[in-house]
Amino acid sequence: MPYRTIIRNILWMLTERGAQIVGGIVVSGLLARSLGAAQFGLFQYAQSLVFLAASLTLLCGSEVVVPRLVGKPEADQRTVIAHAFVLRMAAAVVAYTMLAIYLIGFAESDLVAVALWLGLALWFREPFGIVIAWLQARTFNRPSVTANLCGLGVKLALVAALFALHAGVAAFAIVYAIEAIVAAALLVRYYLKHSPKTPVIWQRKLLLDLLASGMTFWGGLMLMILFKRIDQLVLKPLIPLSELGAYAAAMQITENFVLVAPIIANSLAPQLIFQTADNATARRNTVRAVWLMVAAGASLAVPIALLAPWIVHLIYGAGFSESAQILRVSALMGILVFADAALNLTLIRRGAGRWVITKWLCAAVVAFVVVRGLAPQLGALAGALGFGAGYAAALVLGIWLLRRD
Repeated sequence: MPYRTIIRNILWMLTERGAQIVGGIVVSGLLARSLGAAQFGLFQYAQSLVFLAASLTLLCGSEVVVPRLVGKPEADQRTVIAHAFVLRMAAAVVAYTMLAIYLIGFAESDLVAVALWLGLALWFREPFGIVIAWLQARTFNRPSVTANLCGLGVKLALVAALFALHAGVAAFAIVYAIEAIVAAALLVRYYLKHSPKTPVIWQRKLLLDLLASGMTFWGGLMLMILFKRIDQLVLKPLIPLSELGAYAAAMQITENFVLVAPIIANSLAPQLIFQTADNATARRNTVRAVWLMVAAGASLAVPIALLAPWIVHLIYGAGFSESAQILRVSALMGILVFADAALNLTLIRRGAGRWVITKWLCAAVVAFVVVRGLAPQLGALAGALGFGAGYAAALVLGIWLLRRD
């Protein structure tokens, strides 16, 4: 078992995620201090709309592509990658078009320009992110780490410049599009340089097969993304925009640190689970992964919860003091995210698309009920409780599925 390769790959991706976490927090702090709570809340709400539109671009995700690439000849990999790219790009066109129609037809004027600029990233992240799936199948993520860190560096520099110039909210949105373009360009450059020059054999059957397989997971991924943003969608009409900004500031920190979870899970998946033919062995490996990731999540969540007031003041300033209590609750709830990421591997290995849909539908419904029911009394704090309740529901279903595997 190539544990050294797995560990090296995890370290590379943790390096990227560590930089992304620090960079994301710095960017959020600059945005919040420059825009104020209300405008920061508007910016985060625009990001939520783009995030929902991005669910349409997950039509042929890594869950479908990576297992098809692992252990295959390079010529076959190139063919699969080309077909998957076509599907992702077509989905990106549809996603941006639908986002633009909604914004122009129904959104308030202050939101339109911000969301449209943020939405430009849809054309670059998933379509050209197919190179990341290729690298994951090879358990070699260093090039993707380099590309993403370069994009992050450009974003940090531009955000700092706009902060100094006291720029408006739309200017900050443009920076996010530039970041996606830089990362995509570097990924394409690496792939064209290191991939085999064999011709792509276009196959209608393969295209339809990838589409059918992708659709199996697509519904679940869309519901997962809806679940992750349902808190802000429900809270916006129920609480003041400034309070939504305070909530978004706290969740921005939580969302940054929980992104470590899928990195570890994706690194373990190819060797420990996807290539394991025996169900009993795969199940034991999944249980070990769950406990490992719970420990990893707790080691991050507990210090963040204890230091929440200090962290909020350091990053966002005195104007976001309401975020401290929300961060304390949401950080502890984040431990559930780590456990869920390990349980997800079993669903991916089995290709259990209908259970993925069931799982995230259940999580979204629970989160909606909790947030909608508690928001009138608890305000923004209800969003953090809904976040935890949704993941708890997903975990219950995931454990039940693992036991019956």
